[in-house]
Amino acid sequence: MRIGGESTMGKAVSITTGRPLLVTLLLLFALLTAACAPIAIEESAAPRAEEPAAVRDIPTDIVCENNYDGASLTIYQQAGLTGPLSTLMGSGSVSGTRDAVEQINAQGGVCGVMLEMRVEDTQYALEQEVGVYEQFRAETPKPVFVLTYSSAATIALKDRVVEDGIVNLASGVNAMGLYNPTDGFTVGTVPIYSDQFAGFLQFVHDNWAEIRPEGAGDDITVGVVGWANAFGAGATTPEALAFADSLGITVLPLEAQPIDPAADVTGQLQNLLVNGANVIYMQSLSFSITQVIGTLHALGFYDRVVLGSVNWGMNRDVLNILGENAALAAGYYGVFPYLWWSDTDAPGVQQALETFTAKEYPESDKAFTYLLTYSAIFGIADILTVAVNNVGFEGLNGAEFLKAMQQMGRISAAGVFEMNVEGSNRAPNRAQIRQAQMMADGSIDFVVVQDFTALPDTRPAAR
Repeated sequence: MRIGGESTMGKAVSITTGRPLLVTLLLLFALLTAACAPIAIEESAAPRAEEPAAVRDIPTDIVCENNYDGASLTIYQQAGLTGPLSTLMGSGSVSGTRDAVEQINAQGGVCGVMLEMRVEDTQYALEQEVGVYEQFRAETPKPVFVLTYSSAATIALKDRVVEDGIVNLASGVNAMGLYNPTDGFTVGTVPIYSDQFAGFLQFVHDNWAEIRPEGAGDDITVGVVGWANAFGAGATTPEALAFADSLGITVLPLEAQPIDPAADVTGQLQNLLVNGANVIYMQSLSFSITQVIGTLHALGFYDRVVLGSVNWGMNRDVLNILGENAALAAGYYGVFPYLWWSDTDAPGVQQALETFTAKEYPESDKAFTYLLTYSAIFGIADILTVAVNNVGFEGLNGAEFLKAMQQMGRISAAGVFEMNVEGSNRAPNRAQIRQAQMMADGSIDFVVVQDFTALPDTRPAAR
């Protein structure tokens, strides 16, 4: 677990950007740009087995009280399937949703209700997020829920979904987007970003003697590099900064990172390092993670800091982009609020793995995207079962769907992750810490270094 290297604490740091470094960075950025070609909206072109995978029974005690044969319900999703961030979701969100829907329908649907899926591309652009949602809400019948994947959507839609009575199952978990208004219809699929950041700080604080760079003192100084948008600023909220202060941790001003596969983050990292950062936290995704990793290596500082990331920053796409240089990622930590492909003792992971293998998807697609979207549909099926047991299919709407979630409290998504709407919660509050480690076969995998623990509560004050 130790990340070795010389500490920057207590001394000035001299960093130059001479020609050798620039050449190294230019080569790295060229590699990243080439790796980030857009992915088409069409479903994965990977060959699929003709016969569906055997469906393993995922433990649940939720049973149907009535049957609604002939009824159907559409699962609406909006995500960035093309553009520079297409490597994050890739085709996995489509494949995972489709495969779960096919298996649930093959077993009789949800109390006889057949599930259908509709996915629209937004490129995570604010205008497109709103535009796609407006298309969805105009459908007859209107959606019971939508699945969104960006903080831009979470924030822009937080009041609209209340007015429309449509639940937003959001993977962009900006704290204000989820908890303002307090009686909102937005539910997070992972812990809010400020809780994640605070949980990472707690881990660093509690384990500093073991993980600190060689020569580092007792003081912890954290630099955050985040995208220049609401997501990038989602970790360093006033509540999270207050928690850092309670631990005696200094958090430097946020350094904004352009959302660009060819961005140069040398300046941002230099600013943090010269101000004493011995911990770097990445509030970014995909190619932006590789930019930080590659630049720290080029600067000679990768082994001189503890490097961590928000949950979405620890994913297979980072390794895919690095390609033959994936070993460069060894050592960085990530907040991890769900299981991973290696957790094969969990029935939900087993079923996802069997399905993924039977469909002959490429190994490079074995990311959290498929695993989480696949398992989420089984969690949604359980919520729908409770809701139609309560009010029948004819009475099903967004408000009743949310009531069913609140009735359930903690909702398991095939045992892979959970949603939590107990009391005033609208997001889960537990996570692991994992580390990218070199395996015996030379590959990199994400290994648990701290099991699931409760995260600090950094929810914003009620408004």
